[in-house]
Amino acid sequence: MFSFLRPQPTLTEQETQRSLRYMDWSGMSAGAMRSLGTGGLMAAYALALGANNLEVGVIAALPFITHVMRLPAVLLVEVFRGRKALGWPAFALMQLVWLPIGLVPFLLDAPGKPAVVLMIVFLGVHGALNSLWVTTTNTWMRDLVSPDRLASYFGRRLAMMIIAISVIGLAGGFFVQWWESIARPGDEVLAFSFLLVGGVCVFGTFGAFAMSRAVEPMMPPSAQSEQSLVRMLLAPLQDPNYFRLIRFLFAWSLVSNLAIPFFAIYMLTVIGVSLPVVMGLTALGHLSNVLFVRVWGSFADRMGSKTVLSLSASLYLLVIIGWVFTTHPERYFLTMPLLVALHLLGGAAAAGVTLTVNTLAIKVAPEGRAVPFSGVAGMMVGVGSGIGPILGGLIADYFSVRSLDLSVTWSAPGGITALPAVSLSGFEFLFGMAFVLGLLSLNLLAPLRETGEVSRDTALAELMAGMAPVARAVSSVPGLNMVSSLSYGYLRHIPGADVAIGVTAYQLAASTQAAVISAGRGRSGAAAVANQVGTVLSYTAARMTDTTGYGLELARHATRGAVHAVDDITGELGNVTQGAMLGTLRTLHQLQVAPAEALRGAAHGVIQGALEAQRDLAGAAEAALEAARAAASELGMTDEEAATAAAAGIREAAQALEPEGFEAVISALPEGVSRGADEDSAE
Repeated sequence: MFSFLRPQPTLTEQETQRSLRYMDWSGMSAGAMRSLGTGGLMAAYALALGANNLEVGVIAALPFITHVMRLPAVLLVEVFRGRKALGWPAFALMQLVWLPIGLVPFLLDAPGKPAVVLMIVFLGVHGALNSLWVTTTNTWMRDLVSPDRLASYFGRRLAMMIIAISVIGLAGGFFVQWWESIARPGDEVLAFSFLLVGGVCVFGTFGAFAMSRAVEPMMPPSAQSEQSLVRMLLAPLQDPNYFRLIRFLFAWSLVSNLAIPFFAIYMLTVIGVSLPVVMGLTALGHLSNVLFVRVWGSFADRMGSKTVLSLSASLYLLVIIGWVFTTHPERYFLTMPLLVALHLLGGAAAAGVTLTVNTLAIKVAPEGRAVPFSGVAGMMVGVGSGIGPILGGLIADYFSVRSLDLSVTWSAPGGITALPAVSLSGFEFLFGMAFVLGLLSLNLLAPLRETGEVSRDTALAELMAGMAPVARAVSSVPGLNMVSSLSYGYLRHIPGADVAIGVTAYQLAASTQAAVISAGRGRSGAAAVANQVGTVLSYTAARMTDTTGYGLELARHATRGAVHAVDDITGELGNVTQGAMLGTLRTLHQLQVAPAEALRGAAHGVIQGALEAQRDLAGAAEAALEAARAAASELGMTDEEAATAAAAGIREAAQALEPEGFEAVISALPEGVSRGADEDSAE
């Protein structure tokens, strides 16, 4: 009867691929159920049952607290040598546990403390079963997938799960809103019951069926170890460098989870955002996370995981403190733009943190001992992440009846005007404390030593100016309102703001690249490229309060990203360059950016992009000058003036080239134009 649970000694290629498809479907089903039972929907459900901030913190902590169950799960696998026989029942029971969680309002009065306690108990059982399922299926799939495809397979599987989480979560939010509009008073909480019960009937059942159809390969013989379990757990704590990593991971996971689990609660209860909008913003953060996993991955290969962890963690701190300014002290006209920017930046930061925590745990471990060392690091992350939400709930409850208000008073003969400067209460105190403690925890990362790491400044410079683009990127640029309101010299001293500026520069370049690719499938005409680049640049500038002070940088990153697209389309470099220049110059001219500054930045970006994409530098310089002359009359300049301004930007970009490349670029400039550019640079 249970023969389908037995492992098979050999699998054909067809059986392996079919099993992987079934595992993908079960993973997507688990992701769909997770979207209904975590995040914004679960936070709203807990509030509807009468949970306070501490109880919300406990609910958020349970998935991490139950991570400790992974250790006995590993021992069970080693003893029974059957992952499917352990993992499939755990998965099926894990899905069934959602039934009593969803039926709590039918079993007990809601809202009420007994209902909250019962939900917490069942969530704890669910977390323990989830630990057993994750432990067994991870090693099961590792035996199904060839080693050279592990990263791509798990990346694709993760993307599929995130898509399921985002789509089902957003649909669930709209369902709750619809139900609340038609339900009788007191029955609003039943919307969550219907979602969970319906989810079990559809996703839980299908996921269990799909997993049952996957075949498990027989486990290889276990390696014998002379070291006891206690010594294996203590070894990472006795290694000085690895202990530095564990100390940071524990502190960071605790501090960051003081605030992160309460973002949804804050939006629902303080800001007054509807549940569908909360789920939509969450999905936006997931999208940013998926896009930036690839960015941070290639970046970490060149700069080191520790450097990327430092950058992404500091960006996360900027996101945390940014939540304080989403109210003033009530919801105001900047609230929604800030929420969008915070979710985009938060997704990018989370991608960097998650990726580098895992890679550092393996890289810093002594050779041949990565598995036990990384296992202990994961346990410490789980412990810190479990303590953080509970402590955050206590802090939020304590400050919920306390507030700090500072105001600026202006007295005049006509009366007295008081303007609120700072207003903190409840969650704002929590976010501020998490930010300060996070700065302290970042200091624990400094002593850690990683082979191949580079300085933060070097990594940041590459992030801002030389990062290789990805094929697809988001078409909005977060944080530009903030960037345009203060000078860069001041912003770079704010923790995380320098990284946000770097991410902004990257996204503008990648957005123009994506736009040019979409315009250039087949043969790329300059007019089509100009329209696409102009559209992206206009969209970006519309989210800035002042474009005139950043015209040169906008021009540089717009054309730089466009030139990168030459590798992805069949169009010639000349067409793409001229189109990108014309689209950029026309848009910035409409925004009243100084023509000479726009020309200088656009030409600089063309050479920089050609260098990064390994294209013909001399040809790029000639095309940039031709485009400058073509746009001269529209800019109110003579051909010579426009060419001279563009040549100044070309010479600036050429300074980063090797002597041979520098000479090739300079030789492409007419003598008169080159001399004028020299004079402009000297000035």
